[in-house]
Amino acid sequence: MKFIGKVSLFFILGTLVFAAGAYANATYVKWFYPNRESGPYFLSDTPQEGAEREIEGDLPAGAPYADVIDSDTVFQIEEYDRDADTTVEHDEDIPGKYIGMDRESFVDAMASYEVSPPLEEQQRGLISVEVLAFSAERVRVRKSYQLPKEPEAENFYLVAEDHHITVYTEDMQNVYLYTNISMESLPAGLQEEIIERKLIHGEDNLYHFLESYSS
Repeated sequence: MKFIGKVSLFFILGTLVFAAGAYANATYVKWFYPNRESGPYFLSDTPQEGAEREIEGDLPAGAPYADVIDSDTVFQIEEYDRDADTTVEHDEDIPGKYIGMDRESFVDAMASYEVSPPLEEQQRGLISVEVLAFSAERVRVRKSYQLPKEPEAENFYLVAEDHHITVYTEDMQNVYLYTNISMESLPAGLQEEIIERKLIHGEDNLYHFLESYSS
């Protein structure tokens, strides 16, 4: 009986020591990892659902998972004609030189394109290029065009002064040209027109007239 009593006592003491150790370990873990949840704890390099949603949107250049252009990116062009106030949209194949660019690089490339456009774009009157949307799936660019307006043709007056023709600007405030064309050398009807101030439209017509009657 004494032997059994000693064995029981040894077993009870061992159990108490094990329980005390387990409790102490649990208390230490809880203190050292206050935010640790119960159950297995694993680290993963896989983006979680929230991160995936963030990637789908437009991210600043250089951010993790930032979108870049690839061969499957849809290249949408919006052409705005300022003179007619009309917009035409179409898709183009993405130029190879843009593949691999992120947003920042592409915006810089479009700025350079605006400053130094191809000859065809210059002839069409390209005045600005704007990046409207950027993602790996779709890039949208707006090009604005406006042809330069041709200056209006300048008008001139032919006036008889000192028996010769003098050319004045349209406002009659400044002499544009003195000529050696004598009034007497002109037909009578033309003389009457010049005496009453004959109007000539544009430099081309003026010089054509002067060449026709110069001696």
